[in-house]
Amino acid sequence: MKKVAILLTLTLCACHAITKIDQQKAQTLVQQLIKAENSGDYAGTSKYYTDDFNASEPMDARNAKFKQLHDAFGDMTGMELISSKDTTNANDWPCAHIIYRVKHTKLNSIEGFSVIWDKGDYKVEAHNIGMEGQK
Repeated sequence: MKKVAILLTLTLCACHAITKIDQQKAQTLVQQLIKAENSGDYAGTSKYYTDDFNASEPMDARNAKFKQLHDAFGDMTGMELISSKDTTNANDWPCAHIIYRVKHTKLNSIEGFSVIWDKGDYKVEAHNIGMEGQK
């Protein structure tokens, strides 16, 4: 009976761990992605995204977009977390929505990220970039 209770407890704990995103780890992933973008390592950014995101457009097209954004915004000078919240739906994969204000030499951007648990690691499923003050 004790063994059954222990197994049940372990199963419940494991299920709970799968249904929650570690906010700190998700934020760290996003910070690393923002830094990789700023460094010009556009090809290296693919490791931060899900396979579906990477398959959604050719790498050359994404690299061109990142370069165009870098030219418009300038070099990154800092970043500030605006919000981070668990947006997991009970019928879906664990997900966090994270928003950063990224300060650049020319213009500031607001960047939104959806981070999920994908194949044993945190990955960015969606990434939106807009100019600060623009809706």
